[in-house]
Amino acid sequence: MMEHRFCIEPSPQFPSMHASSVCELENGDLLACCYAGMREGSPDSVVLGARFDSRKKQWGTPAVWVDVPRRAPANPRVFLGPRSGEVWLIVGVNYGRWCSGDTYLFFKRSLDGGKSWTDLELLVETKGLLGRNKPFHSDEVWILPVEWESSWSATFLRSTDNGDSWEIIGDLGRAAKAHLIQPAVVQLGDGTLLAYMRSQEGYIYRSESRDLGETWSIPGPTPLPNNNSGLDVVRLRSGLLALVHNPVGLSAAPPAIDERWPAQMPVGFNRWGERSPLVVAFSPDDGAHWPWSVTLEEGPGEYSYPAVIQGHDGTLHITYTHRRVAIKHVEIAEAEIEAICKEH
Repeated sequence: MMEHRFCIEPSPQFPSMHASSVCELENGDLLACCYAGMREGSPDSVVLGARFDSRKKQWGTPAVWVDVPRRAPANPRVFLGPRSGEVWLIVGVNYGRWCSGDTYLFFKRSLDGGKSWTDLELLVETKGLLGRNKPFHSDEVWILPVEWESSWSATFLRSTDNGDSWEIIGDLGRAAKAHLIQPAVVQLGDGTLLAYMRSQEGYIYRSESRDLGETWSIPGPTPLPNNNSGLDVVRLRSGLLALVHNPVGLSAAPPAIDERWPAQMPVGFNRWGERSPLVVAFSPDDGAHWPWSVTLEEGPGEYSYPAVIQGHDGTLHITYTHRRVAIKHVEIAEAEIEAICKEH
């Protein structure tokens, strides 16, 4: 059976939580984080992080990882860094109107599994980049999925020196003449990089790179619906792709804005759809077909912005926004994934 638990529980101090990230440490423990505050984009917001003890199957008490006075953090990403023993945390910090091109990307490092962190350092000097999904890396090449906030155009930060320097690659939304953000990158069996993107167009868009992220194809729509909300994808050891998303298109009458959403909506939110249900779907053929899926959440409320990884033992770990008040963690054992695919 799937195991459901809260990794960051509801808190009176932080009534709104959103945009989680998760990674596995070398000993099998997990780290998860999100931004939290009175509401999305409010200047009191911080980044909260917590650690999961894989032996006790228990999340520890969340701690504040980032707190910039009077500045809202956005979309933190935690992952094992380029150098042995380092955990990296990349986070946007907003210096103007929320999600409108006024964000700078910063990073912190931890040498003790997330117990303590270095001070914030500027990742790149370029203003207006955000993104939310985990990086891809192959040897010294690192690819960080981002987007231009103000133009809603997916792009990538690419490093060939283990993150010491970064180059901006692509302007995928502009190339496709579509509003595309928050790419999620996975490597297919033949070495091709596949990026799935959130869109305002009603469908997930897809782009490919055959040169390890130096160039990307013009994105095109997939048959998969998208509600103008986040998604994430991972390639499993078995070769299956696992895509976590809301299988929902745009609404003719968009849902009412939740009180925990930004007080002033950013550019690009005139079109969206319900953020329920949330499912994980499986593809045996690099995304051509998705014959198997399992529902993680359904019913009224927001279940969105998933992050997904596969642990060393084969377990699928998924974190996501739970009704804007908490972050939930779901575990699916590798044997259970095989059973889901066989049963259907």
